[in-house]
Amino acid sequence: MQIVHCRADFGAFAKDYYVVGFKRRGGVVILHDDSVLLVRQYRYLLNDYSWELPGGTIEDSENAEDGLIRECFEETGVRPKELLPLVVYYPGLDNVDNRTSVYYSRGATVGAPFKSNPAEIVEIAWIPYERCLDMVFRGQILDAMSVAGLLAYDVRVNRNGGNAAA
Repeated sequence: MQIVHCRADFGAFAKDYYVVGFKRRGGVVILHDDSVLLVRQYRYLLNDYSWELPGGTIEDSENAEDGLIRECFEETGVRPKELLPLVVYYPGLDNVDNRTSVYYSRGATVGAPFKSNPAEIVEIAWIPYERCLDMVFRGQILDAMSVAGLLAYDVRVNRNGGNAAA
């Protein structure tokens, strides 16, 4: 992470920007039997636990797909199969340089029983898809990546018969 100060001069006025730079990050929407794989972890700004899509930092040496497969497996023991892009965004266009990519998987390999790192993930669950959408609109899923990913999946895949390109 780095913090950079920039002053932009627009002639009639100037603005100071303080930009926090992070590595790329991403998440994966994985459905199995009409349920979505979510992880639960503590989040400082909430001072509470948060249900989120599995994902994390994509290393500079990785492409997005490989990084997300690695992150998902490290967090859940589930290895997504074919990853297809859903949405790319930046959480803040003035002050946060953190390109975020969300993909979805058309299946996954679930390995042996998995024990997550309790310092990172406290719970792993398959939550019914419609309940996940309800949790978004009830403010029970607040993570921007998870909200964007679930809503993008609903619009681009669920409503288009499984075809994100439609």
